[in-house]
Amino acid sequence: MKYVVYQASRRGGRPYNEDRVAYSYTSDALLMVLADGMGGHSNGEVASQLTVQVISSLFQARAKPKLQDLGSFLLDGIYAAHDAINEYALRKRMADPPRTTCVVCVVQKGMACWAHVGDSRLYHFSRRDTLFRTHDHSAVQQLFDDGVISEAEMGTHPDRNKLYNSVGGYMLPDIELAQPARLHDGDVLLMCTDGVWPELTASEMLSTLRAYPLERAVKHMMDHAEFRSGQHGDNLSVVAMRFGEERFDASELMVGNDLGLDGFTTQLRNLGGKMPSDPLSTDNEIDLAMAEIQAALAKYGKN
Repeated sequence: MKYVVYQASRRGGRPYNEDRVAYSYTSDALLMVLADGMGGHSNGEVASQLTVQVISSLFQARAKPKLQDLGSFLLDGIYAAHDAINEYALRKRMADPPRTTCVVCVVQKGMACWAHVGDSRLYHFSRRDTLFRTHDHSAVQQLFDDGVISEAEMGTHPDRNKLYNSVGGYMLPDIELAQPARLHDGDVLLMCTDGVWPELTASEMLSTLRAYPLERAVKHMMDHAEFRSGQHGDNLSVVAMRFGEERFDASELMVGNDLGLDGFTTQLRNLGGKMPSDPLSTDNEIDLAMAEIQAALAKYGKN
């Protein structure tokens, strides 16, 4: 399976970055995961950090080198992250569990399958068209569906941050699981947080992806989104992959090909500048967080 994958995250105009993004791969499968800690709740960065770590760890446990059931993995991974967040909150005696959005995608055997919670998005582009985007679990998405506002207004509406679905919290996440999609040479899967998508139309994303190699295209998109959002813009994060041959100079990008049969690699990014009072910054806190991860994996990791 040949592809190119690239990820990036920026603090934007915020004092610290609550986004987390990661990819992990074996010789036969690729995982991409992105989470945006919800700023209306305390410790959103904890929720997003645990989410990408739990799901990446579950992928490493199950991908030998392929996953047996993509849908089950996606559901189990998000539910395991939800449990890990709530167990962490209980251990820390938090008044309210931290929460995060999440979008997860797995690619293997030329097929892609994804699931999401909240308003972090996945776009599926062919060389010429936007084939799909996820449906936001938000108040403004409902207003758009009802014909009250346009899609362009979704990113600027005063209720744009009102979400009715999250990973972490007292209610189980309502996970939206997509049907597997066949990938063709040149297709791009792009996942991004709400610091990016309100500032760029799908047609602008597609035009940029058609014009540049993946890394350069993502950087251009993030530059434009950061400029348009201004000094008070949100955190910005993207993880994207181009399926098949990269028809540009991609010498510095990770190309998924010719890996060891049972090996896997993970790239986990904690980007965007230092976070004041980062709750995962000490060895003790990391150990505690990993304890919740292991507890969650004990429930979901056997398959």
